[in-house]
Amino acid sequence: MQFGVFTFSRAPYEGIAQTFKQAEALGFESAWVNDDLMVPDYSDFEPWTLLAAVARETTRIRLGTMVTAITFRHPSLLAAQALTVDHLSDGRVSVGLGSGGPPHPYAAFGHEEWPPRERVGRLEEQAAILDGLLRGEAVARDGMHYPVRDARLTTPVQRPRPPLVIAAHGPRAMRVVARYGDGWNTLGGQPFPEGLDPARRLPLAEVAATTRELGEQLDAACAEIGRDPTTIRRSVLALAPNPDPFASLDAFDAYVGAYAAIGIGEIIFYWPPVEHAYGERSPVSAEAQARYERIAAERVGSR
Repeated sequence: MQFGVFTFSRAPYEGIAQTFKQAEALGFESAWVNDDLMVPDYSDFEPWTLLAAVARETTRIRLGTMVTAITFRHPSLLAAQALTVDHLSDGRVSVGLGSGGPPHPYAAFGHEEWPPRERVGRLEEQAAILDGLLRGEAVARDGMHYPVRDARLTTPVQRPRPPLVIAAHGPRAMRVVARYGDGWNTLGGQPFPEGLDPARRLPLAEVAATTRELGEQLDAACAEIGRDPTTIRRSVLALAPNPDPFASLDAFDAYVGAYAAIGIGEIIFYWPPVEHAYGERSPVSAEAQARYERIAAERVGSR
C-alpha cells in the first residue's frame, strides 16, 4: 500500500507548498491538487502552473492532479502542460484525468454543459490523444470532438510516458480506464456531496463493498479487451472517511486494511481534512495536526 495527500488549490500558495513539503518529509509517496477552475470556495489556482512551482520545491514525492477535468483544455495543451511538469520534476508527475461533471462552470469557458454521454466520449478521445503525445509521438487522429493533425511534443523524462490515472465510476468510463489507464481512481464509495455531511457519511464496510463492486466492473472491462487487470494501479481518494483514519493508529489500520483487502494499492488522504478546506475554511487544531503527523510517521514514513 502506498499513501498520498490531496489539498485544494486555494490561496495562499505558501500553504500548499508547505503541505506538500511536509508530506514528502513524512514519507508520503504522492501529493495531488484539484482542477476546478472558477468554482468558489475550494479552487483559486490553475493546477498545472501550481504543480510546476511545487516541483521545484520538492525532490522525491510524486505530483499530480486529482483529477484534470477535460472541460477546460484541449488535450494537446494538456499534454504540453504535463510534459513540462514531467521535466521540471525530473519525472515525478502523474496525469489524473476525469470527465468533468458538475459543478464545473461551463459558461465561463463559452460552452454549454455537456451531458454525461458526451463527457465520457470526450474523455476517451482525450485519453487516446494523451497516450500518444505524452510518449513524444506524432499524433494525427480523426475524432468527433478533438480532431488532431501534426501534433508532436518533446519526449518525456518518464518512459514510456507519465502515468495516466483515470477517475471512473460507470461502465463506459471503466472501458476508457481499461484501454488507456495506468491507474484508476475512485472516491472510495462515499457519495458526493452527501458525504461532506458527517451525519450522512456511510460506514467503512459499506463504502469498501461499493468500491469492491466498482473494481469488479473494471475487471470486466479489462477482460473485454484482454488486458490483465493487475496492470492497473487502483487508488482511493478518501472523501470524508468514516471513521477518521487519523483519529488513532487503530482507526488508520482498520481503514487501510479494508481497502487493501479488495486490491486498492494507494490511498490518498485529504489534508487539511475536507471539512476544514471545503467552503468556509477553519484551521486544523494543533492536537489534530500533531496526531496526523504522529500517525503518518508511524504508518507511512516507517515503511
